[in-house]
Amino acid sequence: MNPDPSPESRIHLDLLIGGTSRPAAAGTRRELRSPAHGGIIGSVAEAGEADLHDAVAAADQAFASWSSRTAQDREKLVRQASAFVRTRADGIGRLMALEQGKPWAQARSEVLGACDTLDYYAAEAPRIEGWTNPTEDPGYRSWVTWHPVGVCGLITPWNYPVSLLSWKLGPALATGCTVVVKPTTVTPWSPLAFCAALTEGGLPGGVVNCIPGPGVSLGEALVRHPKVAKIAMTGSTETGKRILSLAAPYLKKVSLELGGQCPAIVAPDADLDLAARTIAYKAFRNCGQSCSAVNRVYVDARVADALVERLRGLAESMSIGDGISDPKVDLGPMTTAEGVATTAAHVADALALGATLVTGGGAPVGGAYSGGHYYRPTVLTGCRPAMRVMREESFGPVVGIATFTGLEEAIARANDTPYGLVSYLFTRDFATTVRVSEALEAGTVCVNHGAVNTHYGPYAGWKDSGYGLELSRRAVFEYLKPKHVKVALG
Repeated sequence: MNPDPSPESRIHLDLLIGGTSRPAAAGTRRELRSPAHGGIIGSVAEAGEADLHDAVAAADQAFASWSSRTAQDREKLVRQASAFVRTRADGIGRLMALEQGKPWAQARSEVLGACDTLDYYAAEAPRIEGWTNPTEDPGYRSWVTWHPVGVCGLITPWNYPVSLLSWKLGPALATGCTVVVKPTTVTPWSPLAFCAALTEGGLPGGVVNCIPGPGVSLGEALVRHPKVAKIAMTGSTETGKRILSLAAPYLKKVSLELGGQCPAIVAPDADLDLAARTIAYKAFRNCGQSCSAVNRVYVDARVADALVERLRGLAESMSIGDGISDPKVDLGPMTTAEGVATTAAHVADALALGATLVTGGGAPVGGAYSGGHYYRPTVLTGCRPAMRVMREESFGPVVGIATFTGLEEAIARANDTPYGLVSYLFTRDFATTVRVSEALEAGTVCVNHGAVNTHYGPYAGWKDSGYGLELSRRAVFEYLKPKHVKVALG
C-alpha cells in the first residue's frame, strides 16, 4: 500500500446548504480512502436529519422565486452557471478521479458532458407548452398548463457521480424545481464541487443543495420528508423498490434508473471488428461499473472463435493504473473492495461450473497495484445460464460468452432476465435489425454501436430496471404537474 498523503494535502469538503458551504450540525465527518492505493485522501461532512431539514427548508424557500422566473430567465442562468462549471472541470474531474478511481481524462470528460446535459435541458425550458381544448359548449373555455412539482430529492450513485446527477438536475432546474442532492458516501466530493460551482456560477442560493450522508437513514428521511415532492434515484433495483414503497404513502412522484444485466447478440453476418471494439468498450470501460455495461454475449457459433480472439486482444491491450498519475490510462481501479470481491466471486463461480478463462481473472501483478482495487479485463467462454455472471449484475470488468445456432434462441436467452435496461445487437442485415430489436425486452436497443445515452432519446428501464424515465425532452414531465383550467364565460 502506498503511504497516506500528508495531512496538508488531504481534501476536506463540507455540505452545501442555501448557497453556503458549512459543516454538519453534529460535526460528523467521513474519511475517504483512495481506490488506487487505499490511503486516506481526505474527508467529507456527513449530514444528519437536522442538516436535511435545513437543506429542504432552503430549497423550499428558493422555490418560490426560482419557479416564478420566466423560462427564458432560467435558461440564461443555467447556461451561465454551466459555462462557469466548465472552467472548473479540471478540478472537479480530479476530485472524481481521486474518490472514484476512473482516469482523470475520463472524469474531466464526464464533468463537461454533464454541463452539456444542463445546457440541453436549459434550452427545453421555454419549450414546455400547454394547450387549449375545444369545448362542448361555446360558453366554456379550457386550457392546460404545466407547473413545477416543487422541491426534488436527487439520490445519486458512485459510478458516474456527476453525469447521472445532471440527468436529474437538468430537467429539475429547467422546469423551475429546486433540489436537495444526496450523493453516495462513496463519491461525495465531485457532486459537491459540481453543485458548489453551479452556485458560484450564478444559480441563486438554495436552488441546489448537496448533503452527503448515510444512504439508509438520510436517504429514507429525504424520501419521507413532507416538503419533498419528488424523488429521482439511480441505484440498485433493491434500493429502488424500497424507495418506491417509502414514497407510496405520500403519493410523491418517483423516477428510478436501476440495475441491468445487459446482453449483446452477435449475428453471423456482423462486422466482428466493430462488435469486438464495442463490446470491449461497454464491458470494460469504467471497469464495467455501469448499468448499461455488456454483461453477457450471445454469438453465433460459426463466428464465435473469431470474436473471442478479437476480444482477447482488446482486453489484453488495455492499460491499467492510477488515473491521477497517468490521466489517459484506459482503466483505473474499481471503486470499492466490495466490487472487486463480487467480480471475483462471479468469475470463480463460472469457472467452477465449467467456463473457460480466456484472459484476465484477477488483479494485475506489481507493486504499483498494491493496496488498490484493481481487476484485469476478463473474458469467459462456455458460459451457461446457471452461472452468476450470466444472471447477476457483476458491475465489474468481466463478460461471459455463450454461443447460439439460431437467432430465436439468442433472443430467448437475452430476454431470460428480470432486467430490461439495454440490449445490443450486431448485424449488417436490416430485416434482422428490425425483427430482433422489436423482440428484445429492453428500454434501449443499440444496433452496431455502444452510444447508449443520448439527450434526445428516452432512457427507460423495462421490468426491474426502472420506473419512469430519464433523458429526452420527455424527462421534463417527470418534474411537472398539469393544471386544467375550465372557465364558464357566463
